[in-house]
Parts: sequence; C-alpha cells; structure tokens
Amino acid sequence: MRVEPCCQALLAQLLPEVDPQRQGVCIDVGVGTFAFYCQIFAELNFKSLAIEPLPVKALKKLAEKPNLTLLPVCLSDQNGEQTLYVGKFAGIFNSNFSSLSPQWFGASSQARKVKTLTLQSLIDQEKIGQITCLKLDIEGWEWAVIKQLENIESYLLPAVVMFEYGGGVNRGQNQKGWAPEFFENTLNILKSLKTLGYGSGVLLDFAPDSQEISFDLRQLQTSDLDKLFPPQSVYGNIILFRDYQPKANQLSQICESFYRVNILERLVNTLVSR
Repeated sequence: MRVEPCCQALLAQLLPEVDPQRQGVCIDVGVGTFAFYCQIFAELNFKSLAIEPLPVKALKKLAEKPNLTLLPVCLSDQNGEQTLYVGKFAGIFNSNFSSLSPQWFGASSQARKVKTLTLQSLIDQEKIGQITCLKLDIEGWEWAVIKQLENIESYLLPAVVMFEYGGGVNRGQNQKGWAPEFFENTLNILKSLKTLGYGSGVLLDFAPDSQEISFDLRQLQTSDLDKLFPPQSVYGNIILFRDYQPKANQLSQICESFYRVNILERLVNTLVSR
C-alpha cells in the first residue's frame, strides 16, 4: 500500500467528521521533506502545528500561510537540548530518517544539538485547549512522546492519534525498525492507547500486497497485539480514534485506490481475464 498518500486521504475525509467545528489543534510531529500532513490540516481549516527540527525550504514557505505554525524543535520526553542523529539511508544522508535514538537504523554518526520540548510544555507554550489529531513520525522515538499522554488532562487527549511503526526490513527479520527494542515500544504504544480509551483503528502497511487492517483496540487482548502485524509487514502507520468510529465500508472505499499490487500478479490477472 502507498502508505502516506492513503493516510493523508483518510485524515482529509475523517478529521472534519471527528471535529466538524475545528475546535482542536492538529499537530504534525516529524514533518519530514515531502508528506506534509501539516499542510492538509491547514487546508482543512484546522489550526496546524508543524514540529520539525530540520525544516526544508518548502516547509518554511508553507509556514508563511495562515493556520500553520512551524516550530523548529523536537518533541521529546525532556525540555532543553538533545542530540539529533542525522538520517542516512542506502549510504545517502536523508533527514527523513533522523532520530533522537542513536540505535535507530536510519541514524548516522553525524549529530547536532536540537531544542526539545515535552508534550505538556508544547501544550502550555502554544496555549492548546483541545487536540484533534496528533501525528507522529519520529523514527523510533514515538513511544517517548505517546507515553506522556498518560500524564496530561483527559480533555487534552487527542481525538485521533497516528504513529509510524517498523521500517528498513520486513517484520520477519526482527531487525532495524523491527528490532526487539523498537517493536516492543510499538506494542507499548498500543497498550497505553488501549488503556486511555482508544478504540477504532486502522493499520496501513507498505508491503506490496497489503490492504488496510481495521480493528477495535478495546476488543484486543494485550497479549495478542503483536498479531496485528503480519510477518511480511515492512513499515506503516496506525490511526486510532478515541470517540469516533468510521462507517463500515468507509475505510476500504478510501484506501482501495492506494493498494500496491504485485506487478507479476497484475500481469497474470490481466492475461487470465482475457
């Protein structure tokens, strides 16, 4: 599945249903260089916060528009400064893989000091009274932020949480984004969000033959959370809703145009149909 455009299409349609009056803020944590969720939030007329320590020119340009505020910081579990390890993938520096974790597979030895804020400090600084969507793509550091949700006021819990998991290889190899320490943190995220009352969810993975996996987190046993991820999983996003449930066929109608069909399989199906 083409993960990012599918997630963007889902949020573009569902967030106005979750918060039709646009009362909450949408926070894009780890904006990166190309999939600008913060832009979509702003275009939907939400107040949009872009959290990105290494903003590219295109993002800085977007921040000149109304409704979108760029904060060149990292969201973390401490205030002050931390070391950001600049991303590197396939031998090429790529800031999309930058991480506060030196163990992250995409982190290089090139480091720089960056300003960091806790979630509560961000809320206080920006005078946030309600959060409609919290999107996290911070290369293995998602758990450090999401566990802070347990300590904020319940009315500030995001209506929608989206976070990235995996990366680098498929799950069956137990390496890189699927290394035990990172996969355990992914499961910790799900356990925490389950405790906080999040229910309806959808998992979208990059694997070529994958389709969306819809689930109700409240109905899953904690010991079975790892079963959400098939062995062929590569990387993807999970979107969870706290007090909202998409219509039964709504997710599949949005997602089907983003499926990545195996080229050989497509050729075979075409020949058979003739």
